[in-house]
Amino acid sequence: MSLHQKPIVLPKVASPSPAPVGLRYRWRRWLRRCLVVVLVVLIITPMIMYVSTPRYYRILVIGSDQRANEPARSDVLMVIAIPKSRSDQLTMVSIPRDTKIEHPEKGLQKITHFYAMWDDHTDRLGNRALTQQVVEELLDVNIHATIEVTFTSFTDIVNALGGVDTSQGHLTGEAAQELVHNRFNKPNGDFGRAKAEREVLRNLLSRVRQPTNLQKMYTYLQTSPHARLTGSTTTAGWFALAYLIGHRGNVSLGETNEIVLPGVGQKLYTPDFGKELYYWVLDDNATASLVNEFVR
Repeated sequence: MSLHQKPIVLPKVASPSPAPVGLRYRWRRWLRRCLVVVLVVLIITPMIMYVSTPRYYRILVIGSDQRANEPARSDVLMVIAIPKSRSDQLTMVSIPRDTKIEHPEKGLQKITHFYAMWDDHTDRLGNRALTQQVVEELLDVNIHATIEVTFTSFTDIVNALGGVDTSQGHLTGEAAQELVHNRFNKPNGDFGRAKAEREVLRNLLSRVRQPTNLQKMYTYLQTSPHARLTGSTTTAGWFALAYLIGHRGNVSLGETNEIVLPGVGQKLYTPDFGKELYYWVLDDNATASLVNEFVR
């Protein structure tokens, strides 16, 4: 090359645009964000839901002694406390029908009387709302659902579920109704009857674990004039999810606690009746201790 010859200058090649690099990784960022959302939905949300769900789902069972057109009293009052964790046990609490209640408006009453304080006697059932309120105040807990049955509907439900197995053998609805109703041929009267009621109910609960039986019972309670189910389906649904988490997907009754509210029998003059009546007077401290451990 001579000294006067101009050097050859090659044209510059434009460097690649960074845009393709951004496009290459953009989908990865989007995927990471999606994974975070999935983790929140599948892990964190159920954890929050489980922690915020109450320890027990409490069902008040009311057995009515409805006859003809008489006001129906609560022949049976029982609270079933279903635990969300398998570290707790299912508990059935029998509330004696003669339990003494000092009500601010109704005065001295047996707890069975509140169900009969019902204006609409054409209704085959009784005052569920007042009875539930009294039970909640007595135990200092919230009741999440109530199941009300009469002699007729109890018999129908037992037969629909195929009967019950008890220490006296397999019973039809009619035989089971006689077992839980008659208190005069049992040791300890009302307390012996309450024991039989818990035995029958425990067997019924084991039967409604089957989806077909659960559907039968739910349909009957929703449609029969002799039975009633009251409660929030949303609350029940959330608790069912918490139960499955706490029991690792296993629907099992496990060990069952059976409790009768502790107290002593006393006769007390009752102004509404103008005479002395028998009452079951609760031991408040012992009752509170049992409720704290097994129900609340």
